[in-house]
Amino acid sequence: MDIQGLWIISEVNAIGMNFEQTWRTVADLEADANVPPMQKMMAKTAYYFDQGGKLITLIPKELDRNGECEVFDDSYVISHETSWKQEDGKLFVAAQENGEDDWQEAVPTADGYELFGYHRIVKA
Repeated sequence: MDIQGLWIISEVNAIGMNFEQTWRTVADLEADANVPPMQKMMAKTAYYFDQGGKLITLIPKELDRNGECEVFDDSYVISHETSWKQEDGKLFVAAQENGEDDWQEAVPTADGYELFGYHRIVKA
């Protein structure tokens, strides 16, 4: 699967009021009045995998209320930048831990990948 380009979240490993985690679609989260706004906001995150191994985390422009984020395109601003790489046919993404890259394998799903155990993404 070609990883380069824009990917959006299709499902979130949401935490319920009972503190149990359940995979829920973005549309399901949006429609549920009992879902905290922070989880709904996280579900609108997107990821851009560029050619050079940079992984850009994006949020919708309307969530950048102070205008502090760098503009990515007409819909998104840049929230965070890290890295991605492919080794032995596997995809790895880096999370920042104390200023160092903590490489984690992106788990393949039927139509995309699971990142960090919380987001299932599909190509936009």
